Amino acid sequence: MSDSDLRKRLNALRPQRKSQAHKPAEASAGDRPDPIRLAPNPRTQRSVRSYDPDEGRILPGSEARNAQGAYQLIEERHTLNESHGRVAFGDLLNRSPEIAARLARQPALARAALKDLAFIDTETTGLAGGAGTLAFLIGVGVYEDDAFVLRQYFLRDPSEEPAALAAIADLLADRAGWVTFNGRAFDVPLLESRFTLNRRRAPFAARPHLDLLNPARWLYRGRIESCALSSLEANVLGIPRTTDDVPGALIPWMYVEFLRNGDPTAMRRVIYHNAIDILSMVTLSAHLLEVFDPARADERSPEDWLRLARWHETDERTLEAESAYRRALAGRLNLDDRAEALEKLCFLLKRTGRRAEAVPLWEQWASFTIDEALPCVELSKYYEWKAQDLAQALRWAERAQAIVMAQKPDWQRAAVVEAVARRLDRLRQKSD
Repeated sequence: MSDSDLRKRLNALRPQRKSQAHKPAEASAGDRPDPIRLAPNPRTQRSVRSYDPDEGRILPGSEARNAQGAYQLIEERHTLNESHGRVAFGDLLNRSPEIAARLARQPALARAALKDLAFIDTETTGLAGGAGTLAFLIGVGVYEDDAFVLRQYFLRDPSEEPAALAAIADLLADRAGWVTFNGRAFDVPLLESRFTLNRRRAPFAARPHLDLLNPARWLYRGRIESCALSSLEANVLGIPRTTDDVPGALIPWMYVEFLRNGDPTAMRRVIYHNAIDILSMVTLSAHLLEVFDPARADERSPEDWLRLARWHETDERTLEAESAYRRALAGRLNLDDRAEALEKLCFLLKRTGRRAEAVPLWEQWASFTIDEALPCVELSKYYEWKAQDLAQALRWAERAQAIVMAQKPDWQRAAVVEAVARRLDRLRQKSD
């Protein structure tokens, strides 16, 4: 059995760990929990807007027209000092586009000014996409002069789509790229199909795109209950949503009801939902670019360092990954995270020909685990083949065998038992 096969089988024998994810406690709109980290912003805190049901049965905004027809336009402006959560709208402009390019794996973003990006989110008639799915509400947020401007293009009837798309194309014409949340898989392909069906050239493929979902998962998967935007708002960004919000799964049905009865009451809630999504993307962008920025290293938690190390290693930045693993291990991690950091760092050192440096790290891992045979196997291999200390190699192999034999029998265990037994036989023959 090869080393890689043995490692895979040893990993498969690991007992299932309970999730360490934080679950948000029940709290009022003004007292949401913040179990991760974000210092309060000294600037004026923005209160989350809600729609007054007494405003009447009218849509927010006003009718707008162009050569293709009419649509409903809802527009709002936010000063750069105004905050959404604990981050001000102007904070993003102080972040590094080079970090955005790394997160997106699109080098062109490094040459773009963050103030020239457009934040895009859609509400649609279906969650599966496809040619039959209509984006009846398209929100676009952009920086203009000294403000962040949110425009929402609402179709009071599907026939208004050509006019809305024409207006959106004009707004996006001079933008350097896009920011979305899961937009690479859903919003952008859907909009591209709608532009094509309306015989218009879609602007999206030619410019870089930062999808915030993947870097959010890199940083927070396993640390909070979900990496949905609403979960990130509650657990990380300090953004409460009011009762005006609506579950995303209900939105397609609510639009169909609006087309049937013309009652805009529910649509006001959908417009609120879309607006908060876009405003929260600005806050999330500023937060992620802060955490991933090497210049802000002193502000990171050990958990942040571990997840940054994974990101660097995946993108083959070996030196940065090693440094991040060591910074994570220098802090206080739970045992599962510490074991992961030790394992990842040890194999990184092994791959780069520095096995001797990995030995104290393997021993550290073995010192606090009673159900992981992997560090024992690796130590046995090192002492047999590198240090040529057969007594130590035999001791670690025997410990590995004891751990494996105590685990629940299955086909993975049988293969590992056989591999460890062969190692023990060979070591005992060498020792004789």
